[in-house]
Amino acid sequence: MKNIIFFLLFITVVSVSNYSFAQQQLPSDNELMVGYYGRPGTASLGVLGQYTIEELMPKIKAKADEYAQISGNQNITPAFHLIYGLASSEPGRDKDYILPLSNAKVMEYINAAKSNDIAVIIDSQLGEMTPVEAVKPVLQYLKYDNVHLAIDPEFEVNDLNVRPGKVIGHISGEEINQVQAAMTDYMKNNGITENKILLVHMFTQNMVRDKKSVKNYDKIDLIMNLDGHGSPQLKINIYNGLYTEEVSAKVAGGFKLFFREDKPSMMTPKQVLGMEAVGKARIKEPPK
Repeated sequence: MKNIIFFLLFITVVSVSNYSFAQQQLPSDNELMVGYYGRPGTASLGVLGQYTIEELMPKIKAKADEYAQISGNQNITPAFHLIYGLASSEPGRDKDYILPLSNAKVMEYINAAKSNDIAVIIDSQLGEMTPVEAVKPVLQYLKYDNVHLAIDPEFEVNDLNVRPGKVIGHISGEEINQVQAAMTDYMKNNGITENKILLVHMFTQNMVRDKKSVKNYDKIDLIMNLDGHGSPQLKINIYNGLYTEEVSAKVAGGFKLFFREDKPSMMTPKQVLGMEAVGKARIKEPPK
């Protein structure tokens, strides 16, 4: 199972819910991905905006090594989670509430990461676009073997009078299928044979509706990345409510850590991996 741990620097809101998926979406290998998130040039949006690429590479490798040493799992990949389509407070020229990252900047990260065995996850925050519309500009990057995709329903809007983030957005299981199908078609047409990740951010049940309609696509590793900030006990209780044993048997999961918002302290690797409890709280279905 391919699971993900990301270190972030922004606040999200979380609620406990139950999940139901129609088919298994498990990756074939037991890989843990440890990554830093953000938008180049914007320090407030995460670690990637606070350091240069040259500074980031040893930092994320050291963090991945920390998890490898503690878990004993040597199949751990460091990653950059890059915000490509950034939700904006204004509709903009295209009336889609999205500010795309330049191709030159994306390639700067892809090339640097590729030469250092670091994965890149390219994230689209949707805005007024449908998920498949949002990923179309970034399908081209799947030709690089270290690149994967992500979509963030939080910033989906269907009313141009309501800016992204004002109301928590949502997508459907069928829209996830449309993205998986678009990825699959691009991969087949371009001779891409390795598996690719599609990561879906969610922190409430309603962010992904009609989950039973989500299908299994060959070569696509679907990951539900679960958010949570606050005290370790709160984070664990929320995570356990979201990522149950039933869910973990069907879809790979992600866990987020927040450097500033996790109070009184950020969880340790052993706590994240369920190897140690925090008081009476312990991760039940950890990233493996």
